[in-house]
Amino acid sequence: MRTWRVGSFSMGGALVFLGVFLLLQQVLDWDPAVALLSWWPVLFIILGIEILIYLAFFNKDNSHVKYDFISIIFIGFIGTVGLGVALLQTVGLLDAAKQHISAEVKTIDLPKYEETGLEGITRIQVDTEQYPVTIESTTSKSLTMFGTYRGDVDKKGFPIKDISDYALVEKQGDTIYIRFKEIPYNRYSGFSGQMEPILLIPENMNLEVNGKGNSLSLKPRNMQSDWEVVNGGYLEIMVSKDTNVTLDVQNSRNLDDGNWDTTKSVKNNDEDEIKSASKTFGTGKHTIFIKNADGVDIK
Repeated sequence: MRTWRVGSFSMGGALVFLGVFLLLQQVLDWDPAVALLSWWPVLFIILGIEILIYLAFFNKDNSHVKYDFISIIFIGFIGTVGLGVALLQTVGLLDAAKQHISAEVKTIDLPKYEETGLEGITRIQVDTEQYPVTIESTTSKSLTMFGTYRGDVDKKGFPIKDISDYALVEKQGDTIYIRFKEIPYNRYSGFSGQMEPILLIPENMNLEVNGKGNSLSLKPRNMQSDWEVVNGGYLEIMVSKDTNVTLDVQNSRNLDDGNWDTTKSVKNNDEDEIKSASKTFGTGKHTIFIKNADGVDIK
């Protein structure tokens, strides 16, 4: 009596195809995930062929059917793994894992922006988004923006290719608006890297900054205009011998121990003291007004 063991042929065929795909993966340098995704559907083809053959034998009186349960369990396991990998690829988790494993942490220069057409521009407005920004006045007649990015760089390369990937710059009337954007990041890892922009503005331009709770470094040098910074985190003010400004701080939660000309503290609902202070450098011709900062430190 002829005996047909359902599952044995499928397991043998599966092992043969697996060996072929692994060999091709080594020779042709295929991605192992691609090899697995391409290989596991063959299992269903082999199993379907085996079932058809089984049906053909089953119609004969001298056929006796047995089931190779170990082979069937093996095929079911491989099929389940294949379906799981396909599902991970569909939702993007497989690509995210590959990018995370292959990525390297690097520090790379941001694309540089320079604006020389400043005729009629008297004011610059900056929204820092979530990044620490260094702002410095310069004798140059152009507005310049550059900086560094530190984070994961995968096979696709640097996630910031152009200025528009990290900042919106718009000229309207007498004002240039600059708003830093959130860096592209993988939604599964949640890590977007760290960007540290540097902004050089002409010394005769008025400046308005919304710090959004981020640390800022201000270098007024010999500024010939007025600056206003609201909602900043910890602010570092670096003055020089040429600085001629009056520093007016309102509602700061912390102030350094510098020699302030005037200070004032107010209790705020039994919380930390809210402090205000002022200090004049040089002739104090221009003003840096700071409101609602976490702290101010004069260097």
